[in-house]
Amino acid sequence: MILQALTLLTQELNAYLKASFQTPQTRAVLAAHTSPAGADLDNQMSVTLINVGSEPTVRNQQPSRSGSGPYQQQAPALKLNLRVLIAANFSDYSEALKFLGATLAFFQGHPSLATTPGTPLGAAVDRLTVELEDTSFQDWSYLWGMLGAKQMPGVVYRVKLLTIQADKGLLVPAITRVDTTTAVRPAPAATR
Repeated sequence: MILQALTLLTQELNAYLKASFQTPQTRAVLAAHTSPAGADLDNQMSVTLINVGSEPTVRNQQPSRSGSGPYQQQAPALKLNLRVLIAANFSDYSEALKFLGATLAFFQGHPSLATTPGTPLGAAVDRLTVELEDTSFQDWSYLWGMLGAKQMPGVVYRVKLLTIQADKGLLVPAITRVDTTTAVRPAPAATR
């Protein structure tokens, strides 16, 4: 599910960048930073998953039951937020800023991405919401240090409410008989 969500996001961004700069080359790729210089990502915007977290507004949901015949008890679906780094891996700094600006414009104009019902992601998620994440200087420094890469122009987005649900839950046997033969004795009356 995470792969499909990030693939959709990358494909939509790539199509926008190719159309904006009228180039047939791939300009956005889903990739991890594998070298300090990012040499394998030359002249591309890299989309990298940096964190997965739960959505705090939908916690504490009760398990649900579904199915006909034997019931299935399922734990509540996991609602996730993905934090994604989109970095401009260009040797020419002005090109990096140009593509970073176009990336910001794309997500400003397309804050939610609709999915197609026929795709694996479309069956579970109807849209992904993308929000710009504020990143402090200190967090930005920690992020690049954690990645082991040199700092590049980039931005962090939060992709909201990706839902993950197991296909099958715990089988709960159906109630087939109720025993009514056991009598319940009333409590003794209080005497005064």
